[in-house]
Order: sequence, then C-alpha cells, then structure tokens
Amino acid sequence: MTTLGFGRDRFERSLRQVRPRLLTVGMQLLANGYDAEDAVQDTALKLWGVRQRIADEAHFVRLAQSVLRHVCLNMLRQRALHATATLAEDAEPLAFETPHTLLVERERAQCVQRAWSELPQHYRLLLQMREVDRLSTPEIAALLCTSEANVRQRLSRARKAMLAQIGRQAGAQ
Repeated sequence: MTTLGFGRDRFERSLRQVRPRLLTVGMQLLANGYDAEDAVQDTALKLWGVRQRIADEAHFVRLAQSVLRHVCLNMLRQRALHATATLAEDAEPLAFETPHTLLVERERAQCVQRAWSELPQHYRLLLQMREVDRLSTPEIAALLCTSEANVRQRLSRARKAMLAQIGRQAGAQ
C-alpha cells in the first residue's frame, strides 16, 4: 500500500531527477532559457503546494509535466498580451513619411489591433505562438497535446478569422 505525500527529501530528490527533462520541454515550448528556468521554478512551487497529494514517483513526473505545460501556456498568453499592446508601436516607419502616410499607417495598425483583440483567445494564442514566438507546428502540437494536422487546421481557421475581423474593421470605417 502506497502512502500519499512527499516529504521534503523525497520531493527534492524527485525534482532533481525530473528537472533536466522539464528544462528541455520548457526550452522547446518557450524558446528562451531564462523563461524556461522561470517556468520550471514556478512548476516546482506549484508542486510543493500539492506535495501531500502526490502518490508516487510516476505521478510526480506526470504532474510536473502537466503543470509545466500550463505554466508555459500562461507565459505565452502573457507574451501575446504584451505583443498586442505593442503592436502599433512596432510598426516600421515608412521610407517617405508624409502626414497622410502616417495617418494611414496608424489607422491600419489600429485596425489590426482591434481585429486582434476581438479574436477568440484560442485563436490569438495560436497566432501568437506561430507568428510572434515563431514556434513550429510540431512544437505547438506538443504544447497543446494535439496532432500537427489539428494545429494546421486551427491555424488556418485563426488566420481566416483574423482576415474576416480586419475586413469588418476596414468596412466599418
């Protein structure tokens, strides 16, 4: 009969064993060593909070991987929010700027930003992972625990929804 719960020593030992794998997964999902380290640390803190409910080593590993995936998703969502906030600021200046071209570019950036903000969150997240974070289809599939074909289909739908939103925004002006 297995007793539930991990004491401090058992928790630290299990975390040391699974940490390299968590860092690898974090790097694959976030493409940034510092962010991956932060995600693993957040994962460890969350696991520490539920350590008394962990049944065994296998449960610890599965839970650690699941928590890490969710932490990474949350970090990617935060990146998407930040990318949305700076979308208009990041527009490249035109080679020949006149008041008219500046106004057109500002309106275009605002139109795209409004369309982005009106997309469902799951579409924004997919587009952010693909277009902003430059994750590959296999990386997105691993992060979302789905097939590559499903990711391609969802990305296609997200792009169509974004174009439709832009069309509605442009038609409303």
